[in-house]
Amino acid sequence: MEIVAACYTHAGNIKEINQDSLSVKVVNSPRGKIAFAVVCDGMGGLEHGELASKEVVMAFNDWFLKQFAEIVATDTFTPELIQAQWQQLVDRMNSRLAEYAQQKDMMMGTTVSVLLVFQGKYYICHVGDSRIYQIQKSVVQLTVDHTLVAQEVEMGILTPTEALVDPRRNILLQCVGASGTVKSQFEQGEILEDTVFLLCSDGFIHVVSDEELWETFNPTVISEKEELTKECQRMVKLVMERGERDNITVVALAVKLIN
Repeated sequence: MEIVAACYTHAGNIKEINQDSLSVKVVNSPRGKIAFAVVCDGMGGLEHGELASKEVVMAFNDWFLKQFAEIVATDTFTPELIQAQWQQLVDRMNSRLAEYAQQKDMMMGTTVSVLLVFQGKYYICHVGDSRIYQIQKSVVQLTVDHTLVAQEVEMGILTPTEALVDPRRNILLQCVGASGTVKSQFEQGEILEDTVFLLCSDGFIHVVSDEELWETFNPTVISEKEELTKECQRMVKLVMERGERDNITVVALAVKLIN
């Protein structure tokens, strides 16, 4: 399995500070290549949102470098163990950010979307309205938006088209740091063909269609890091040209299976 990674983030057209944070790691191991990526979209006013997203990214990076490294070294990996450790990490950061916000008499929080590619499978941890897509012959959203409008679409109150322009689309049902309890979405699946995984903050997807995502990140076309980086940058520029007002972040992981 070969893995090529690229990313790009921008404060956008309006905001002076980029409250999004990201991390991407591709490493070699005795068990093959491993990819680990995190995207967080902070909220809470200027530097507080930036702090929240940065702290959660750093916490997941610390997990990858320490706990996961030990799991790989001792060959003790199980999906149940990963899910439990990720939920514990989310719970710990939720309490830590909430305590800090209480001390400062303000609100702060962040979304978090995490992807691990390991031994031919992918594993996801997700809270909020950032997203993870799997692009193969079509575009599949692997994460669920933890928003009010997404809940109303599921209940049949809104149509998907109405949800795209609903003024309440940014109202989160849960996020790390500003919710009493947080229930992370955990997903896993096999990688059966060449795939591009996309992680992005919500600012990236408001004005981009699934068709455009597939045309840009089609795994049969994307193969080189330089090319993937240029496409990430081009798409962020396109989003800005279409008037997006939020911070914009995208991470792309191209996974090629080798027979």
